[in-house]
Amino acid sequence: MAYKRIIIWDLDETLIDSSHRVPNHPDGTLNLQLYFEMKNRESIFKDSLLPLMRVFRSLNRAENYVVICTARAMNQDDRDYLAHHGISADSTMCRPEDGSENHKKDADLKQYKINRLRRLKQFAGLPCFMFDDASPVIRRMRESGIVCLNAVKVNRKLAAA
Repeated sequence: MAYKRIIIWDLDETLIDSSHRVPNHPDGTLNLQLYFEMKNRESIFKDSLLPLMRVFRSLNRAENYVVICTARAMNQDDRDYLAHHGISADSTMCRPEDGSENHKKDADLKQYKINRLRRLKQFAGLPCFMFDDASPVIRRMRESGIVCLNAVKVNRKLAAA
Protein backbone atom coordinates (compact mmCIF):
# COMPACT_ATOMS: atom_id res chain seq x y z
CA MET A 1 0.00 0.00 0.00
CA ALA A 2 1.41 3.38 -0.99
CA TYR A 3 0.30 6.05 1.44
CA LYS A 4 0.38 9.68 0.33
CA ARG A 5 0.32 11.29 3.77
CA ILE A 6 0.19 10.71 7.51
CA ILE A 7 -2.75 12.29 9.32
CA ILE A 8 -2.56 12.42 13.11
CA TRP A 9 -5.51 13.04 15.41
CA ASP A 10 -5.66 13.93 19.07
CA LEU A 11 -8.75 12.66 20.90
CA ASP A 12 -9.80 15.00 23.72
CA GLU A 13 -11.31 18.27 22.49
CA THR A 14 -10.31 17.31 18.93
CA LEU A 15 -12.49 14.33 18.00
CA ILE A 16 -14.14 13.81 21.38
CA ASP A 17 -15.67 16.23 23.87
CA SER A 18 -14.57 14.90 27.24
CA SER A 19 -14.63 18.27 28.98
CA HIS A 20 -17.24 17.09 31.48
CA ARG A 21 -14.62 14.87 33.12
CA VAL A 22 -11.60 17.15 33.08
CA PRO A 23 -11.69 18.94 36.44
CA ASN A 24 -9.46 21.94 36.96
CA HIS A 25 -8.13 23.68 40.02
CA PRO A 26 -9.19 27.34 40.45
CA ASP A 27 -5.95 28.39 38.70
CA GLY A 28 -6.93 26.40 35.59
CA THR A 29 -4.47 23.53 36.04
CA LEU A 30 -5.69 19.94 35.89
CA ASN A 31 -6.80 18.37 39.16
CA LEU A 32 -5.05 15.07 38.45
CA GLN A 33 -6.44 13.24 41.48
CA LEU A 34 -10.05 14.08 40.58
CA TYR A 35 -9.33 13.37 36.91
CA PHE A 36 -8.31 9.79 37.75
CA GLU A 37 -11.37 9.39 39.98
CA MET A 38 -13.54 10.44 37.02
CA LYS A 39 -11.73 8.13 34.56
CA ASN A 40 -14.27 5.34 34.65
CA ARG A 41 -16.47 3.59 32.12
CA GLU A 42 -19.61 5.53 33.04
CA SER A 43 -17.90 8.93 32.63
CA ILE A 44 -16.05 7.93 29.46
CA PHE A 45 -19.28 6.82 27.79
CA LYS A 46 -20.77 10.26 28.48
CA ASP A 47 -18.19 11.79 26.12
CA SER A 48 -19.61 13.08 22.84
CA LEU A 49 -18.27 13.35 19.31
CA LEU A 50 -17.12 16.67 17.85
CA PRO A 51 -17.62 17.91 14.26
CA LEU A 52 -14.09 16.90 13.17
CA MET A 53 -15.25 13.31 13.50
CA ARG A 54 -17.01 13.74 10.14
CA VAL A 55 -13.67 14.62 8.53
CA PHE A 56 -11.94 11.73 10.32
CA ARG A 57 -14.53 9.26 9.03
CA SER A 58 -14.42 10.62 5.48
CA LEU A 59 -10.69 10.04 4.98
CA ASN A 60 -9.64 7.71 2.19
CA ARG A 61 -7.85 5.04 4.21
CA ALA A 62 -6.06 3.67 1.15
CA GLU A 63 -4.22 6.98 0.69
CA ASN A 64 -3.84 8.19 4.27
CA TYR A 65 -2.07 6.54 7.17
CA VAL A 66 -4.36 7.50 10.05
CA VAL A 67 -2.93 7.83 13.55
CA ILE A 68 -4.52 8.60 16.90
CA CYS A 69 -1.97 10.27 19.16
CA THR A 70 -3.31 11.14 22.58
CA ALA A 71 -1.75 12.05 25.90
CA ARG A 72 -4.32 9.77 27.58
CA ALA A 73 -3.20 6.59 29.25
CA MET A 74 -5.84 4.57 27.44
CA ASN A 75 -7.48 1.66 29.18
CA GLN A 76 -10.06 -0.90 28.05
CA ASP A 77 -12.93 1.52 28.71
CA ASP A 78 -11.34 4.04 26.32
CA ARG A 79 -10.82 1.36 23.67
CA ASP A 80 -14.42 0.16 24.10
CA TYR A 81 -15.69 3.73 23.67
CA LEU A 82 -13.69 4.15 20.44
CA ALA A 83 -14.93 0.79 19.12
CA HIS A 84 -18.53 1.62 20.08
CA HIS A 85 -18.31 4.77 17.95
CA GLY A 86 -16.41 3.15 15.07
CA ILE A 87 -13.27 5.18 15.70
CA SER A 88 -10.32 3.24 14.36
CA ALA A 89 -6.86 4.12 13.13
CA ASP A 90 -3.89 2.41 11.54
CA SER A 91 -1.94 3.18 14.70
CA THR A 92 -2.82 4.45 18.18
CA MET A 93 -0.17 6.12 20.32
CA CYS A 94 -0.80 6.99 23.96
CA ARG A 95 0.77 7.00 27.40
CA PRO A 96 1.39 3.54 28.82
CA GLU A 97 -1.09 2.55 31.52
CA ASP A 98 1.78 1.77 33.89
CA GLY A 99 2.47 5.49 34.33
CA SER A 100 6.04 5.22 33.03
CA GLU A 101 5.64 8.29 30.81
CA ASN A 102 3.42 10.37 33.10
CA HIS A 103 6.32 12.75 33.75
CA LYS A 104 6.33 13.86 30.10
CA LYS A 105 4.39 16.94 29.09
CA ASP A 106 1.86 16.34 26.32
CA ALA A 107 3.94 18.08 23.64
CA ASP A 108 7.07 16.11 24.59
CA LEU A 109 5.19 12.81 24.63
CA LYS A 110 3.51 13.39 21.27
CA GLN A 111 6.66 14.62 19.57
CA TYR A 112 8.60 11.59 20.80
CA LYS A 113 5.98 9.14 19.56
CA ILE A 114 5.44 10.87 16.22
CA ASN A 115 9.18 11.16 15.57
CA ARG A 116 9.53 7.39 16.09
CA LEU A 117 6.77 6.80 13.55
CA ARG A 118 8.21 9.22 10.99
CA ARG A 119 11.63 7.52 11.16
CA LEU A 120 10.16 4.29 9.82
CA LYS A 121 11.30 3.63 6.26
CA GLN A 122 7.78 3.30 4.81
CA PHE A 123 6.91 6.84 5.99
CA ALA A 124 10.13 8.61 4.97
CA GLY A 125 9.34 11.82 3.11
CA LEU A 126 5.55 11.61 3.51
CA PRO A 127 3.83 14.86 4.44
CA CYS A 128 2.44 14.83 7.95
CA PHE A 129 -0.67 16.64 9.15
CA MET A 130 -2.08 16.82 12.65
CA PHE A 131 -5.17 18.06 14.48
CA ASP A 132 -4.76 19.01 18.15
CA ASP A 133 -6.44 21.39 20.59
CA ALA A 134 -3.47 22.29 22.83
CA SER A 135 -1.40 25.35 21.96
CA PRO A 136 1.89 23.89 23.28
CA VAL A 137 1.40 20.76 21.15
CA ILE A 138 0.43 22.77 18.08
CA ARG A 139 3.50 24.98 18.48
CA ARG A 140 5.85 22.01 18.97
CA MET A 141 4.49 20.11 15.98
CA ARG A 142 4.80 23.15 13.73
CA GLU A 143 8.38 23.67 14.92
CA SER A 144 9.15 20.07 13.93
CA GLY A 145 7.75 20.53 10.41
CA ILE A 146 4.30 19.03 10.89
CA VAL A 147 1.31 20.99 9.63
CA CYS A 148 -0.79 21.13 12.79
CA LEU A 149 -4.27 22.61 12.73
CA ASN A 150 -6.00 23.99 15.80
CA ALA A 151 -8.86 21.54 16.38
CA VAL A 152 -10.83 23.99 18.53
CA LYS A 153 -10.98 26.50 15.68
CA VAL A 154 -11.73 23.85 13.05
CA ASN A 155 -14.51 22.31 15.19
CA ARG A 156 -16.00 25.76 15.73
CA LYS A 157 -16.08 26.43 11.97
CA LEU A 158 -17.51 23.00 11.19
CA ALA A 159 -20.22 23.40 13.83
CA ALA A 160 -21.22 26.75 12.33
CA ALA A 161 -21.36 25.40 8.78
